[in-house]
Amino acid sequence: MDKLQPPTPAEEITPAEPVQEVPEDDAASMLPELPSDQQQELEQRADDWVEQVAELNPHSQEFTAQVNALGAVARRTFERTSQTSSRFMQQSLKESKEKGNAQESVAKSLSELRTTMEDLAPKEETFADKALGWLPGRNMAKRYFRNFESNQDQLDQVLGALSRGQEMLQKDNAELSVERRALWEDLGALQKASYLLGLLDDRTVRRAEQMRSEGKAAEADALERDVLFAVRQRRQDVATQVAVTVQAYLSMGLIEDNNTKLQQGVERARTTTVTALRTAVITAQALENQKIVLDQIDAVNRTTDNLISRTSQMLADNSLKIQEQAATSGVSPETLQKAFDNLFTTMDGIDTFRTQANQNFLTTVTNLEQQVQRAQPYLERMQKEQPEHEEIETASAMDLLEIEDRR
Repeated sequence: MDKLQPPTPAEEITPAEPVQEVPEDDAASMLPELPSDQQQELEQRADDWVEQVAELNPHSQEFTAQVNALGAVARRTFERTSQTSSRFMQQSLKESKEKGNAQESVAKSLSELRTTMEDLAPKEETFADKALGWLPGRNMAKRYFRNFESNQDQLDQVLGALSRGQEMLQKDNAELSVERRALWEDLGALQKASYLLGLLDDRTVRRAEQMRSEGKAAEADALERDVLFAVRQRRQDVATQVAVTVQAYLSMGLIEDNNTKLQQGVERARTTTVTALRTAVITAQALENQKIVLDQIDAVNRTTDNLISRTSQMLADNSLKIQEQAATSGVSPETLQKAFDNLFTTMDGIDTFRTQANQNFLTTVTNLEQQVQRAQPYLERMQKEQPEHEEIETASAMDLLEIEDRR
């Protein structure tokens, strides 16, 4: 009969490269451009705010309140993104130090599957004595398949553990997806804040130059000394927070992609194992049926041996051929050997992936922790700069700096 063909070689999986530190100057350029209508709205708000502040007395309480309002631009977004980054960093550090997470569970199950399949892998001696397989106790192939069947429960437990590991990876990816969507919305608010502060910087410089040309040197100096300083200070804060948030967003995407690749690798390993089990059961059943037929033929041979010499000789020759066929496995040894080689290649690839991915996770987490530490002084400074005086009823210009939706 036609021989089975070995399965195609397993596709090697490779982990994604670790997320590099995102410079502040490059972070904003990684975000999509704001729609033109939003840009026009922010430009109008920047013009109105600078004009209103320029008309105030630099020594008045209202002027001071407007300058202090710059420190509150995107404050709520700062708090949300900082909390998200901190949760992500703490969870990543916890999972890298402790056992029992999804990746650890999958790795353990794959190790157990590898050990079990190595014990059941066909050896050279398994099919070596085909010619003597009819002798009692010498049918190595049949004993091999019986051993395969006896380990069915153990294999079912390992495959079940792999399925649970896949579910854990899917759950992790679902949580990461929610966090990434929230970060994406916050990045939009930070981008608007960055664009608005850039406009305020440009409009303040131009207004100060205009006032100086009009002979209002004191007012121009106040704009540059107080307003421009506060604008650029806040621009730096926003740029830092954008860099931290972008890196957190990219890091979550990296982990989500790696989890997906792990799920694919585990699925390939499970599929190969189930195929090998099905082949073993079918072959063992075929050999058992052949043995029953052989026993019946032997009984007929013993009964008819004394009747007709020629018929007896023909039956003897035919019995020998059938016995040789019975000792031969229904599946070629080369096919089984290649199937197991592909299984081990898949597992080796997953082992290599795990080693590389763990180092990449550590690099990503370290970079993210450094970015969060860089942003911490700015958060503390924002809290200290919160104005203690009551809100001024005439501070309508402060509303122009509000770029966030209240939640």
